[in-house]
Amino acid sequence: MLKVYQKANAYGLGKGGGRIEGLDGLRTLAIVGVTLFHMFPEAVPGGYMGVSLFFVLSGYLLAYTCSRQLAQGSFSVAGYFWRRIKRIYPSLLLVLLVSTGAYYLLVPDVVAAVRPEIVSVLLGYNNWWQIAQNADYFTRLLNTSPFTHLWFMGIELQYYLLWPVLFFFYAVLQSFFGTRAALLFMAFLGLASACVMPLYYVPGDDVTRLYYGTDMRIYALLFGAVMGLQRAEAGPHVMKSELLRKISCAAFVGMLAITVIAYFTLDGQNPLVYQGGMLAMTLLFCLLLRLTEDRGLPFGALLDMQGFRWIGKRSYGIFLWQYPVILLFSCMGWDKMSGYYFLEIVLILLLAVWSDAVTDCLLSRELPFRAKPMAMVRVACFVVLSMCSMLVMGYGCCGIAASAESKASAVAELQAQLAEEEAEQARQNELAAEQAKAARIEAAKGQVDLSGAVCIGDSVMLGSSGRIRELLPACYVDAEVSRYVGGGLDAAKAFEAQGRLGNLVVIALGTNGPIAGYERYEVQTRQLLEYLGNSRHIFWVNVYCPHLTWQETNNNYIKKLAAEHGNVHEVDWYGLISQHPEWLTEDGIHPNSEGRVQYAKLIHDRIEQVLAEEKAAL
Repeated sequence: MLKVYQKANAYGLGKGGGRIEGLDGLRTLAIVGVTLFHMFPEAVPGGYMGVSLFFVLSGYLLAYTCSRQLAQGSFSVAGYFWRRIKRIYPSLLLVLLVSTGAYYLLVPDVVAAVRPEIVSVLLGYNNWWQIAQNADYFTRLLNTSPFTHLWFMGIELQYYLLWPVLFFFYAVLQSFFGTRAALLFMAFLGLASACVMPLYYVPGDDVTRLYYGTDMRIYALLFGAVMGLQRAEAGPHVMKSELLRKISCAAFVGMLAITVIAYFTLDGQNPLVYQGGMLAMTLLFCLLLRLTEDRGLPFGALLDMQGFRWIGKRSYGIFLWQYPVILLFSCMGWDKMSGYYFLEIVLILLLAVWSDAVTDCLLSRELPFRAKPMAMVRVACFVVLSMCSMLVMGYGCCGIAASAESKASAVAELQAQLAEEEAEQARQNELAAEQAKAARIEAAKGQVDLSGAVCIGDSVMLGSSGRIRELLPACYVDAEVSRYVGGGLDAAKAFEAQGRLGNLVVIALGTNGPIAGYERYEVQTRQLLEYLGNSRHIFWVNVYCPHLTWQETNNNYIKKLAAEHGNVHEVDWYGLISQHPEWLTEDGIHPNSEGRVQYAKLIHDRIEQVLAEEKAAL
């Protein structure tokens, strides 16, 4: 392999030298998008696109630096891996241990079974671990995690392992067929990967595999690698044509505008993302990078301003710390404070600066900040914070050591109970059809007729379906694990085809994803209500899922629907269960045995109240 590398050196790898201006500015553009997405997922639904920009930059810099080192005769595989370890793991370990310790002290349930996740992060397969977890609805809900965002590190670490092999083949092809053929080989690999996502996308299916899969996302790294290798071979680009410079300036501004628009509009459930939209944005980022690195254009210097450079240099630490901080604010209820987002940003930045300083201290074996203004104060603050963090990390180690499948029994019990309810559902619906006539005759003797209600919901309703049948005579239930609002229309149509869709409809959807804030889901909600019509009484049960970002938005939207439609009535499950958390299972979402009784009673009482008021008004 070394002989091939030495032979490749004769072809001029690494002619371009010097620092490349503007890359920190592009990192800033990426980290701002990702951070805003994590903080305000409804307002900035496309900020996740910053991840693709990070991938392009990672592939670019890795290829460029390896080619430069090869040209200088300093490249070695052992040195390559040691540099990656020093760059990645010190800060990553700090974040994992400090975050686990903080959660173990404040909200231990969140990290009660964190060990397998931490192992997956450290060994570089977290994206595949998360794919497996998201395939299981219960584990996904039970493991709301401060490390959800580290799927990104899984793809990066896998690519770091793969890169020496790709670089070897690149060098072989270059030595025998020339640089152009070698670059075409790398570009072909990227294009082949880019075609996988659209081919595997199925409208309406879960997109977790598409978004997290290494094979689906590696093309951004490969496109960046092609650009880095080309830059190392050809040297710095210098655009000389005045006309091309003017066109490039307009294109650069336009691409920045498109990026900002995508951040604010392109949500991750939009089919366009997986049918070429993500590829298009990745190619746009490659063009941004190409114009930024051109020394004949002003963009590198413009993006090299001090503020952009400061954020860009700390983007890795900012990325690592942001989700643990944001989730902690949510779990502790601090996100209800006025201006909480400002505190989140300040804390994320402070932790990023501190973890970078600790990493520098460990690697250089010297205290940081010694040559800075107010050096003694900074060093003292650093030492005090580090000592406190050591205690927190100690708790983190205890939490990891104590971590086991502590929630496994609760998950298994919940799964078994819901599976039993699901198996019983069809049989009970058939019995309800036979009992409906008798129930109506019996109900005619009372004040209101509660018979024949149709109930459409997710696993929260499914777990309580037995209790609901006890209180609502001859009702029909179609509740399904992991059902989104889009599944409600299909269930309603199925009931209509069976002749069972009567005057009373109970809907319990909104726990598994947004029903508002995204055009796709709002359209599905409107379609469901339009199909049910204005003559039926619709009772929509609001949601309780405190660790999920859409709880408040969904509940506000349900309240709005009830205000805008005279036949839609809110069932305030959130108001009841938030006062009685002891009625919930360990996941904090599904009701336990007492909670199921109260859930069914709440629905019954709300229906009875509305019908009684209507009858009294007549």
